[in-house]
Amino acid sequence: MNVIENNILSFVQSNINCSAQDILAHLNKDENIPKTTLYWYLNKLTKENKISRVSRGHYTIAEKKPFIPEVNQRMKQVNEILRKALPFATFCLYLGSDLSPYLHNIATNNVLYVETERDSCEAAFNLLKAQGFTVYVRPDKEMIYHYIDLAGDAIFVKALSSESPVFVHEGVTVPTLEKMLVDIRVDEDFYYLHGSEAFYVLRNAAERNVINVSKMMRYARRRHIDTELQKDLNEIGL
Repeated sequence: MNVIENNILSFVQSNINCSAQDILAHLNKDENIPKTTLYWYLNKLTKENKISRVSRGHYTIAEKKPFIPEVNQRMKQVNEILRKALPFATFCLYLGSDLSPYLHNIATNNVLYVETERDSCEAAFNLLKAQGFTVYVRPDKEMIYHYIDLAGDAIFVKALSSESPVFVHEGVTVPTLEKMLVDIRVDEDFYYLHGSEAFYVLRNAAERNVINVSKMMRYARRRHIDTELQKDLNEIGL
């Protein structure tokens, strides 16, 4: 590894989210590096998984791991049931426990969340209920607080927001970290994470995982939470 690569890595390591312009200004303190040369090195280091591109022209060190939600046997079973019975519906599944590593306060959540188009929620609820699952459709804060044990094996069926950032993992469509970080600020079933706890989740996630800020903010705007989220991003330096 040459001097330029070392200097880039050292600078990115010291800055949680730096722009190409920041890196170029840093390098040009010692020598005149053309912008084309910088981008060649940035592309090289990105391909080598030494740095990660978090948004257009912004980079972070790649020692942070990508977010991969857990896909357990129960999820696969529910996913298969839903897709066979409702082949034209879209489903996104995830576990409340995926958020556990990021929580400031301990809160056990073993709920399996099933998100689908609004018109398919009732059909998915009835189908899973008929299969013997403990399932609720769009439960609100009061119902959860008084009647539902989040540490149990409940399934929550809820509406899938349009243009949600998702991907397929082990045959199941799951949310990106960016989607989850937005949803916990808005969705009523995550009421216990609203406010300061959402900030701690965001900060802890930024320390552990690569976050695509541009993707997250696009989704946040769709869910009308972008102003609040941007304030917290500024505070943690993203």
